[in-house]
Amino acid sequence: MIYKSKKATKDGRSYFFRIKYRDVLGVQHDYASQKYLTKKEATLEEAKYKLKLSAGDVSVNGVTINQVFSLYVDKMKNELKPQSIPKMITCYNWLPFKDVKVNSLNYSHIKLLCDKLDRAKLSADYKNKILGLLKRLIKFSTRCYGTSDKILSLIDTYKKTDIKKEMDFFTIDEYNKFFGVIDVLEHQIFFDILYFLGLRKSEALALTWNDIDLNKATISISKNITRFVDGNKWQFSTPKTKNSIRVLPIPNRVLNRLKMLKKEHIKYKNFSKDWLLFGITEPWGNTTICNLKNRYCKMAGVKQIRIHDFRHSCASLLINKGASIQLVSKYLGHANINITLATYTHLYKSELDSIKKTLDTL
Repeated sequence: MIYKSKKATKDGRSYFFRIKYRDVLGVQHDYASQKYLTKKEATLEEAKYKLKLSAGDVSVNGVTINQVFSLYVDKMKNELKPQSIPKMITCYNWLPFKDVKVNSLNYSHIKLLCDKLDRAKLSADYKNKILGLLKRLIKFSTRCYGTSDKILSLIDTYKKTDIKKEMDFFTIDEYNKFFGVIDVLEHQIFFDILYFLGLRKSEALALTWNDIDLNKATISISKNITRFVDGNKWQFSTPKTKNSIRVLPIPNRVLNRLKMLKKEHIKYKNFSKDWLLFGITEPWGNTTICNLKNRYCKMAGVKQIRIHDFRHSCASLLINKGASIQLVSKYLGHANINITLATYTHLYKSELDSIKKTLDTL
């Protein structure tokens, strides 16, 4: 609608238009234009602005980081795994300027965030995750609202100067000593699966009798357990990557105990192949698993390693027995061989020394 201001500009412009509209977030905006010399000119500019609105070419100067994040989460729910959304929200909660307009972001806001992250003594990797999310929000806002992305040039990444926690593992002798104090069948099978098959904890907890073929002596890994997502205490989720879906042969020592465990389970009238191996109807809790591991390490008099280090132990065992990097990568279900190389190259030192000796003889 066209209006005439009671107070004209110095050069006589007094006509302007106002438009109310809702953006893609459903937020209402009340836009008032600059002043024009004639009513005809204001009407023409109003028509142009309406065309821009219909084409989505209008910059929404008033949109805030919070509004952009709300739309971004809705979009990413269709693209990310359910367990990834809470992690993204946790990163977002570090931002100290959620109600600031995207177009108002400046260096002082970025410095405020970086100072907050530095005081929290977070790792460089995690700080970069937070900054990475901010960058994605700004780019997303530019695409959806036409806001400025000039602030991106002021957002640097942190250099990785923090020392990565050293990998640890059990040798086969250490593991056998650890295993020797375990007197509960389910516990024996659980730690054997971690050590000899290299499963991630979430993969092992997701195993049901549907995944075990005792006749073919194979185990199918096709899902994970995730916790506290969308209000659920736990649920099955898709694997970490498509390469995580794999079928592995079951070593005889594990196979024999699985047969014993199934005999125990099928004694129940309500037995179902949907039962979890470790927990039957509800997976063991992380604290329970950690406490078991700590107790058995103490009883056996061996060093304390993390649960994930059992997976590293499996890789070490395979490599020391001559397995190729390609086989180890496939066995562990890594997304690609580069991950395996980056993680376990140091374990192939003996092979590198062997190559050197071969070259020295030429």
